[in-house]
Amino acid sequence: MPTIKISIYQKNIHKRFTKDEIGKIALARANFLLLPESFPFFFQADSPSAAAKHEKEYQDHLLEISETFKGVILGGTHYRKNEEDKLVSASPIVQSVVLVDFYEKKTLGPEETELSPGQTESIFIMGGLRFGILVGEDINNQSIWDHFEKDKIEVIFHLSSEQGVRSYEEDLEFFAGLSKKTKTHIIRVCGVSENKKGRSLYASPSGVNWKVGKMEEDKEVFKTLSVTVTSNFFL
Repeated sequence: MPTIKISIYQKNIHKRFTKDEIGKIALARANFLLLPESFPFFFQADSPSAAAKHEKEYQDHLLEISETFKGVILGGTHYRKNEEDKLVSASPIVQSVVLVDFYEKKTLGPEETELSPGQTESIFIMGGLRFGILVGEDINNQSIWDHFEKDKIEVIFHLSSEQGVRSYEEDLEFFAGLSKKTKTHIIRVCGVSENKKGRSLYASPSGVNWKVGKMEEDKEVFKTLSVTVTSNFFL
């Protein structure tokens, strides 16, 4: 059974990557790099429409990482106008210094009233792996999970920075139970800021395989995971 190397970077959403941090990412030689929802958010605009004006600067920073990291980057999220001229929260997918595609968040949070729900596919094939993407509150969207089940998706990437209502222990229990119920590997990466806690983790049907410690909820954490899959891998 093939093993996929997945790097996650629990990152302060307001801070750029330094050259040293980009070098550390490249040295891990992972197949995938996951960055959290709301990263990068350097300009801290006061509305999604204002933030969308900085779309190119955000994407350029991801392309800078891709110059040395050869895997697939799921590059956090930023606000943009999609092809239908609707304002959405989109996760850029980057490989080999090319912006390949976008995943658009489908389940909006209570503060995202200016946005439209995304209409893109939730399932992608890149880096030889067929995988699902969820952003923030998408984790609770049953229709997406039904799609994953129908297509027998084994690996789910959850880009998160939502303010959860669960405690640290409840979060672990929730993701362990969800992974067991859906028979999937869930790799969650969180963004941190002054009011957002980071609870990045990796849950498999057997339980929580790795998690950020309770004392690291407000810290930046870089971790490379090895995930063994039984299907959905094509190399």
